[in-house]
Amino acid sequence: MFGSQIRGYVMRQSRHLVSLRTFALAFAVVLSPAFMQIDGGGCQGDTTLAALEFKPFRMPGMELPQDVIQFEPDVQLYEVTLPVYVTQAMLVLEASDPAADLAVQCYSDDGFVEGHQIDEVLGWTVIDLPEGNSRVKVFVRPSGGGEGCYIIRITREPVP
Repeated sequence: MFGSQIRGYVMRQSRHLVSLRTFALAFAVVLSPAFMQIDGGGCQGDTTLAALEFKPFRMPGMELPQDVIQFEPDVQLYEVTLPVYVTQAMLVLEASDPAADLAVQCYSDDGFVEGHQIDEVLGWTVIDLPEGNSRVKVFVRPSGGGEGCYIIRITREPVP
C-alpha cells in the first residue's frame, strides 16, 4: 500500500513539473522580444553601402573601365557576365556609415582568392578574377556591430 501512495505522489508531482516546464517555455517565448530590446535591439550601425561600382578592365568597346552594375543600396546580389579574357576589375565602394570597416573577398570554384586590399583614402581595390565563375563579396561592418554583405556573381562567357 505504501508503494502505491508513493507512485501516486510521484505521478502528481511529475504532471506538476510538466505543466511548470510548459508554462516556463511559453513565458520565455512571450517575453523574448522584450529581452531583445533591452540593449537597443542588438547590433547597431548602418550595414549598407552608399556606392558600389564594378569596373572590369579590357571590356570590348570600352577604352577606360566603366561600371557594369546598377547599384541600389537595398539590393545585395548582382549578376555580371564577362568575357573569359577579362582578368581584373576595379571595385569602387563607399559605406553609408563613414566609420564602418569594409572588406572584400573573392571566391572562385576552386576556393578563396587572396589579396584584395581596399585603398582607405580612395575607396577602391583591384580584383584579380580567376578563370571560371567567381563571386566577389563586400562586407560592411559598422562600429556598433552587425555585418552587411553585398555579392557580385561573375559568370564567364566564351569568346566566339
